[in-house]
Order: sequence, then structure tokens, then C-alpha cells
Amino acid sequence: MQLSDNANTTLKKNVIGEFRLIWQAMGTLSIAADAAYLLTGVALFALGATPLSILLGVVFYLFIMNTGYQFSKYISSAGSYFTFAYKSLGKTAGVFQAWNMFFYSILGYASFGFLGLASFISLINPSLSSTWVWIAIAAAAAATAFLFTYFGIKVATDYQILGGLIEISVLIAGSMAIIISAGHANTIAVFTTKYIPGGISQLFYSMIYSVVLFFGTTLSITSLAEETKNSHVAVRKALISTVIVAGITLILVSYAFTIGYGPANMANFATAPDPGIMLFKKVSYILFILLIAVTINSFMGYNVSVSNANSRVYYSFAKSGILFLPKSLSKVHHKYGSPSISAIFVFGLSLVIALIFGLIFGPVTGGLVMLFANGYSAYTEHIVASIGLPFYAKKMKDFHLIQHLIFPVIAIGVLIAVMFFTLYPAPPSYPYNIAAYVGIAWIPISAIMTFVEMKMHPEKIEMYMQETAAQGAEA
Repeated sequence: MQLSDNANTTLKKNVIGEFRLIWQAMGTLSIAADAAYLLTGVALFALGATPLSILLGVVFYLFIMNTGYQFSKYISSAGSYFTFAYKSLGKTAGVFQAWNMFFYSILGYASFGFLGLASFISLINPSLSSTWVWIAIAAAAAATAFLFTYFGIKVATDYQILGGLIEISVLIAGSMAIIISAGHANTIAVFTTKYIPGGISQLFYSMIYSVVLFFGTTLSITSLAEETKNSHVAVRKALISTVIVAGITLILVSYAFTIGYGPANMANFATAPDPGIMLFKKVSYILFILLIAVTINSFMGYNVSVSNANSRVYYSFAKSGILFLPKSLSKVHHKYGSPSISAIFVFGLSLVIALIFGLIFGPVTGGLVMLFANGYSAYTEHIVASIGLPFYAKKMKDFHLIQHLIFPVIAIGVLIAVMFFTLYPAPPSYPYNIAAYVGIAWIPISAIMTFVEMKMHPEKIEMYMQETAAQGAEA
């Protein structure tokens, strides 16, 4: 499909600032939804050391985030990690990065955003657990997120700011109430391996989720850089502010849930229906109702933020002529300034993938399986960018040993260790072993698809990628 000569393919400049970026990212982090859904995945492996796993997730993610933070000094592009890889390591690395991003961005969105929300609602009210009901919930979530993206980033971030502030307030109030009511049961032992029989290796199993809790932060912010005022400063400030606010809140929530449920009982927490919600109910029925409301809104906040980010990333892919995507996906809405055609594509593909996994495994397990699988490509994306960072810093004549080499090496080591320990000393049980195998298999598949694409139309890729890269602001 060809674009007309007057089709707009340039995103509007200077539309949003640092504050809106923070709440765009907080929407992606969706802390209340994490507490209701992903935290059970962490607890499944970390047990009574769940707060320790979350704390380490924050620390390790700061090393991982450093790569996007450093690149953002120089590059403002909707392509985010794709553009980072292309500008630092060349077009082949850029295409490989894009194929990895294709896998994890769609799986992460479809799993947590659509199946996660459907699972949460069905666990609250089992009468809503039939196949047709969760399909309707997933479809409604996808459609609503698409509409927010379609009508522009200001409308979407207005929603994120209001919902996010209420969400954080409810979580902090409820967590403090649980901690206070626990009295002498409070203990710092949950920040050690005392309550995790498998020790360090089992802790690393849990980190496939506790690190993933923060994934998407950098992408959700950097993908909006082209539309941000003073982006080289605002993006970096937003990254730090988001991780600090989200990290403190999630550590507090995970501690409250672990103490409230009992560190020795966290295996039951991991398999109980909406255990965090039930803890809130014990301390206050009002907080219980509020938490249900903000959690549903939190899932929708995630959907809106990720729809915003993914639509811009696929807009950039299409503009660069890669992944065999039609050029029409790079069209920008003349009135709302949104990548509207790309948003339609993301909406349709994500919903189909969610329905397939939900029908095979059920919405609860299907979502967690997809999240487990998508972690490997997400980690590979960060590894590729971290490898490129020192080369790009040298190119910009701004190389510093600690932030451009040591921190990326630490990030790469952490990501490889987490992937390694999901398979050693043994793979997880079914169906998460399937998720691990599929997730790992996508890495060589990305390499094969890169080889195929580079062989089929290298000149086209070179031309489009240079054109796209030139339009991204570079310091």
C-alpha cells in the first residue's frame, strides 16, 4: 500500500513534557495491576523472599535502564531501542533488534494488558470466568486503549495522570494499614533468603518476573521522545523519577503483602485468587473496594501506555522499511498527531495473539506463559543496546568508563544470569518450560529473519533507515 505524496509521516514536536512522560511510564508499570497479577508470579518462585526479589529487581533495572538513559542524551526517536542499535552497531543489528522487539512488545502487551485484566476480573467474580466473557473483556480493553492512542498523546496522558495519582495513594494507604495491623509480625528477614528453600537459584527464577515488572519503562518514555520538549533532558529526568517512585511503591506493597500473608505461607499466596485484594479487605472494606477499582484502572492504564509506545515503535519500523511492514503504518493522523494506522495494526495483532494463548491455556496461565516467554526477547533487546552504547559514546566523543562500559557490562551480566537460571539447574515446570523454550528459540529466529530481510531488499532498508534516523533529533 503506497502513501500519497502529501501523507503526513512526521510526529508533532514539543507536544509533551517531563511530567507527562513520567505518568506515561507509570501507566506502563501499572503498579496496582502488578500487585494483583505479576506479584503472584514473583511469589511463585521467591516465596517469603518476595520483597527481596522486588528490591533486587529495582536495583538491577537501574543498571539496565542506564543504557536507554545514556542513549537519550544523544538520540530522540520513536524507534527507541531499535534506533539505538541501528545508530551504534549498524543496520543489521537494527533489524535484528526490531525482530526481537516485535516478539516481546506484542506478547507483553497482549498478556498483561488483555489476559491480565480478564483474569483479575474473573478471579474477583467467578461468574465472569466463562470463555465468552473474558474474550469480551480482552476485546473491550484492546479497543479502549486503541481509542486513547488514536485521539492523541495529550488525551492519553491526562487520563494516566489522574488515574495514576489515585492508584499510588490507595496502594500506599492500604499497604501501611496492613503493616501497622501486622504488629510484631513485621520482620526484615523477608529481605534475605531465609524463606526461600532453593536459595539464590530459586531467587533468580523469580526475577524473570521481578525485573520484568519494570520493563517497558524505558521504551514507554523513549518512544515518545520525538514529541517531547527538550527531550534530551526531559527523557532522562523522567526515567529516573519513574523508577524511584515505582520502585519505592512496589517494595512497600510487596513487603506489606508478604507480612500480611505470612512469609512462610507465600506458596499459598502465589496460587490464591487475588490474595492482595483479600488482604486489603481484612484491614478496610473501603480500601478493598478502592483497590479493585484502581486495579482495573491500572490494567487499562497499562494498555493505554503500551498502545502509545508500541504504535510509535511500529510507526518507526514501517518508516524504516523493515519487518516487511507496509509503509502505510508510518502515516500520522492529520488532526490528532497520532500514528493512527500503526495503532490499528497493534490493536488487531495483539488482540489475536491474546485470544490464541487464552484459548489454549486459559486467561490466567496463558497470560503468565506469554510474559515468561517475552522476557527473553526483552532481555536480548537490552543486551544488544548495551553492547552498542560504548561504541556510540566513542563516536560522540563523550565516552566515560563507568556509565558507558562498566554499567552496561553489569546489565548484560544480570540479564544473561537471569535467563541462565530459568533453565539451570532445571527448567521450570509445565507450561512455563514451554514458554522458556519458545522465548529462547525466538532469538535465533530473529537472526534468521534478519538474514532473510537483509538479503531480500538491503538497498531499501538502507535508504529508509538513513531517512528515519536523520529525522530523529541527535545531539
